[in-house]
Amino acid sequence: MLGSHDGEIGELLRFAAALVPAEVQSEDVLDHLDHEEWELVLDLLGEFDGNTWQTPRYWALLAEAAVQLGADEAWYQWRCVESIQGLLRVELTLALDAEPVQARGERPTWDLTAGERRLAALWIESKPVLGPGERATARLRPFVPPAWAHLRKGDVIALQGRSPGTAKIIEKVPPRP
Repeated sequence: MLGSHDGEIGELLRFAAALVPAEVQSEDVLDHLDHEEWELVLDLLGEFDGNTWQTPRYWALLAEAAVQLGADEAWYQWRCVESIQGLLRVELTLALDAEPVQARGERPTWDLTAGERRLAALWIESKPVLGPGERATARLRPFVPPAWAHLRKGDVIALQGRSPGTAKIIEKVPPRP
């Protein structure tokens, strides 16, 4: 039981739910809001598809609700930055001689093309650790997004360092204007 902050968490989640377009909205969210099932509402709001309507404000509200609930806010903060910088998802495959890579917290160097090396934070979506020779869908958050602007869906970039591998771009949503 959350006690005195319960109402504030509900307000944060209601503000976030109000930002969801009608064509994406789910009655489940409203029902769970009415029943004050805050953790479930947070999870549902964090799973809606679409990148064009999800604003930094939306993700910031969810991040703050997660903090108030004592949950990990890292995913919502990541998505907040993506809503500003754009989305870059890849199919990452580590080389057989690579060291394991943690799902988050890594900031490896990438060879974008012809030796142009850039840094990007990494978030592996489906597993806590990616082992040698394994493959997973991941998100990249470039430190200097304009340097990555030339990349397109289908391009392949190389992961450098102690965990070499390749990443094929499977989804790219440009930054907000």
